[in-house]
Amino acid sequence: MYLLDLMTIPVNLAGLPALSLPCGFDSQGLPIGLQLIGKVLGEASLLQVAYGYEQSTEWHQRRPPLA
Repeated sequence: MYLLDLMTIPVNLAGLPALSLPCGFDSQGLPIGLQLIGKVLGEASLLQVAYGYEQSTEWHQRRPPLA
């Protein structure tokens, strides 16, 4: 279980806000996520950046190809 959370544990232990956004697909069609990490108590700024990214891309509307 620990290995599944390897990329999120340091952020959680530091008490930083973070979120993940879809940002593409790899060569096998698997989704790729972009993790954004903000400063302490910086949730509002983090959400503004995420919203701006989603408004300027279409990744959040795409789905992986069916196998």
